[in-house]
Amino acid sequence: MNKICKEYISEVKALFPIKSKQEKEYLRKLSQDIEDYCSETQNCTKKDLYANYGLPCEVVSNYISSADTDYIIKRIRTTKAIKLSLIALLALATIVATTFCGFLYHQHLMDKQQEIIGVSYSVQ
Repeated sequence: MNKICKEYISEVKALFPIKSKQEKEYLRKLSQDIEDYCSETQNCTKKDLYANYGLPCEVVSNYISSADTDYIIKRIRTTKAIKLSLIALLALATIVATTFCGFLYHQHLMDKQQEIIGVSYSVQ
C-alpha cells in the first residue's frame, strides 16, 4: 500500500468519534477496499481517493448517519464517562501524591531539627 492510501486511511480513522468493534470492522473493510483500489490504480492520488470514496469527513458522516443513532449516542456517552472518570482519578492521585510529599517534607524538616537539637546537646 502506498503512502497516499495510508494517509487517507489515517485521516478517516482520526475523525471517528468512537472506535468500538463495529467501527474497527468498518475501518478494516474500508482499508482493504482502499488498498485494492490503490493496487489496481498505478498512480493513485488523494484527488482520486476523494473522488472515489469522498472526503474523510464525508466517509465518517456517512457511516454515522447510517448507524443506529441510539448506539452512537450510548457509545459517546460511555466514552465521555470513562474519560471524566480517568480525569477525576488522575486529579485525586495528584492531590494524594502532593499531600504525601508535603507530609514527607515536613517530616524531613522535623527530623533535621531533631538532629540539630541532638547535636547541640551533645556538644555542651
